[in-house]
Amino acid sequence: MAKHTNVVVAILSAAVVLGGCSSHQQSSTSSSAGKSSTSAAPSAQTLSAELHTADGRSVATATFEFANGYATVTVKTTANGVLTPGLHGLHIHAIGKCEPNSADPMGGPPGDFMSAGMHYQAPGHTGEPPSGDLSTLEVRKDGAAYLVTTTDAFTRDELLAGSKTALMVHGAENTPDAEKRFACGVIGTG
Repeated sequence: MAKHTNVVVAILSAAVVLGGCSSHQQSSTSSSAGKSSTSAAPSAQTLSAELHTADGRSVATATFEFANGYATVTVKTTANGVLTPGLHGLHIHAIGKCEPNSADPMGGPPGDFMSAGMHYQAPGHTGEPPSGDLSTLEVRKDGAAYLVTTTDAFTRDELLAGSKTALMVHGAENTPDAEKRFACGVIGTG
């Protein structure tokens, strides 16, 4: 419970800091027209993913913004009606591959996006929940969803290391499809 309280306090603190930084960056960027600026630095700390179903339909976009030791993850649906209304698991998976009807690297039967492996665990982290477990994505009745969540469970470099990582939306909770890997996107720089 103490860790969750600390995370809530950290989220609120990060929102205040990021809000203050945002207006500062805008004013300094607009006053430095024609000069070489460091405005590219914030984008260097941003990652993104485009999530698609196994049949290629666009589902959502995600951005990961890193600042002050936290990642702010924003997920927004791109098409209404693709996701079933309700709560959907949202996780980072350990391998940056989103292949339909693929083999599970851990064994077992093939399935959609099994190539992404298991839930991501940051180096040195062994606790529960895994580092890649994010807040649940709540989809409205019209199939739209928008989520902003903050975590300190991983860094930008950790998500890009090795075979990269992928963001996964699972089927709606409390349905037979809850464990199904419904949409997947490789997390990357562009």
